[in-house]
Amino acid sequence: MKKIKNILKKIKGLLPKLTKYFFDFLVVFVGVFLAFWLNERKDRQEEETRKQQIYISIYEDFNDFYLSGRKENKEGFIKLFENQKNKMDSLVAIKELPSTCRIFGNYWQIGIINALIESGNLEDVDIGIFKGVTGFQTMHRNMLTEIEAFNEQYEKYITANYDNEIDDFYEPGTNELKQKYKLPLDRLNTLIAQSKMLVEIAKDAKEGLNELYKIEEELKNNQQQQQQQR
Repeated sequence: MKKIKNILKKIKGLLPKLTKYFFDFLVVFVGVFLAFWLNERKDRQEEETRKQQIYISIYEDFNDFYLSGRKENKEGFIKLFENQKNKMDSLVAIKELPSTCRIFGNYWQIGIINALIESGNLEDVDIGIFKGVTGFQTMHRNMLTEIEAFNEQYEKYITANYDNEIDDFYEPGTNELKQKYKLPLDRLNTLIAQSKMLVEIAKDAKEGLNELYKIEEELKNNQQQQQQQR
């Protein structure tokens, strides 16, 4: 009995030290946990900020493409392609084919989207957005291919044979081009259809991004902050 009392007495004497060690350990544990949590939270916030900046960049590229092409833009690329087609049809009808004809320009490019995809930065965004943007890029490349094909075929079939008699380009006794000389003009029809479709897709895409991530509101706030800092 006396031994038990001595043991209990020793334990009682150790309790303050054990309690102190426990609370010291608890403080350290909580401190480490909070530091880890705060660091993880900061990393998440930085990642969300980075993603938001990517969404803003994508939005701006879609918006620029849409504004550059939409039919309301009298100097847009859809109008350019349509005007080129109408002009060519008129000249073909009166047998006054131009010796050269090339489509060129840079205001239908999507430089930001291309850069994001090539750098791999787009792989971290929402999978649906990733698929949509990469799909748009593929369709856009097809449009660029049509532009290149028009230029090449016009040079191959029209420019290279321009020393021939003009009637050599036409079906006998008509003002209709022979089939192989129609190829560049057929490319123009395809190009017009593709560009119209891409402009509508770009419009829907930018509106969808804005609805999901309030991009226009953020851009407006950023603009106001910049004006206040001046």
